[in-house]
Amino acid sequence: MNAFLACGVAGPALDRDERRVLEEVGPAGIVLFGRNVVEHDQLLDLVAELRRLPSTPYVAIDLEGGRVNRLETLIGPLPSGAQAARAGSKAVCALGESAGAACAHFGIGVDFAPVADVARQGGFLASESRCLGATPAEARKGGAAFLEGLASFGVAGCLKHYPGLGSGTVDSHRELPTLGESVHADVEVFHALAATGRAVMVAHALAPPLGEGSLPATLSRTVVGRVRDVAAPILADDLEMGALAAFGSLAQRASAALAAGCDQVLLCNALAARREVTEHVRDVARRDRAFASALVQGSERLGGFGHAELRQVGWGEVMRLAERARHAAAEGDG
Repeated sequence: MNAFLACGVAGPALDRDERRVLEEVGPAGIVLFGRNVVEHDQLLDLVAELRRLPSTPYVAIDLEGGRVNRLETLIGPLPSGAQAARAGSKAVCALGESAGAACAHFGIGVDFAPVADVARQGGFLASESRCLGATPAEARKGGAAFLEGLASFGVAGCLKHYPGLGSGTVDSHRELPTLGESVHADVEVFHALAATGRAVMVAHALAPPLGEGSLPATLSRTVVGRVRDVAAPILADDLEMGALAAFGSLAQRASAALAAGCDQVLLCNALAARREVTEHVRDVARRDRAFASALVQGSERLGGFGHAELRQVGWGEVMRLAERARHAAAEGDG
């Protein structure tokens, strides 16, 4: 197993060639997207097959609610984080429970949520209604409520996007954001919520107020080092994003993120690069003893992540909780 890699897969089922690649690269995590979700029984079968791979990867999905809902074709729309937060903490917990129930039903052990970023005025994420609060206190309260909902079904959460993308004004999928002074307060939300059994996802963003003006947070020892002491594995956001366009090949970005202190990197869509990235990281480890040691330590921190026992949930319960989340966000709980 290569604990440093979590990757996507091509479609709704594994063919012989892709299974061979996955057996060779041995990812510790598999990330599902809309292309992998066709219908109920198909997804059950795919997740079960992925979990049986020799590397026994955790299976993850992005299920925040709102526009980030990879299961929408199966469970319907869910309220966004911002919509649920406006309705109150019970509505946010209901959203987390809905996500947790759906994940648990399918055997998905990790939800790449909640968004712990603070919705800063003029920020890109705020414009997408993905944040759970407009102040650090609100974001912390909302994040805790969502995580409580996930945990009630045994599903691990992943706080994103450290150190806080709230003040970034551009989409990191396309451009490199620069964070403002408010990142000093935003970062504390992640420190407050990080815990054993949860992960922290690091963003591709410049954070000059944190002492790094030239490298994105994912590639910066300075920024990653600030969260290194929390009891949680640290994941670098998808290597393919436009924010990293000026920072080398996918393989070079992977080794740089791991050298900076991230425990695992995501390779979500450039599936042809899975072998290249894996081979490059292994080669660096052969030549650099300190890097090799960091990989071992990262593997230890990732041990057990996403493999907790999931609660048994029937499909009727999944649909009931999705409807409850919609109702709670629409009605509010004060």
